[in-house]
Amino acid sequence: MSDSHVDATTEEEFTPRGTIAVVGLFVASLVLLWMSIYLILIARGVTI
Repeated sequence: MSDSHVDATTEEEFTPRGTIAVVGLFVASLVLLWMSIYLILIARGVTI
């Protein structure tokens, strides 16, 4: 490999925007599911 090719790849910055979006959607869906279960339990009057 030439030195210019190595320099170009080491200086390249990688930002995982797609991964962050997928993780954000996953966390948002978990929060919504837990909130729906929590609201169902409160509506039924379940206490611990």
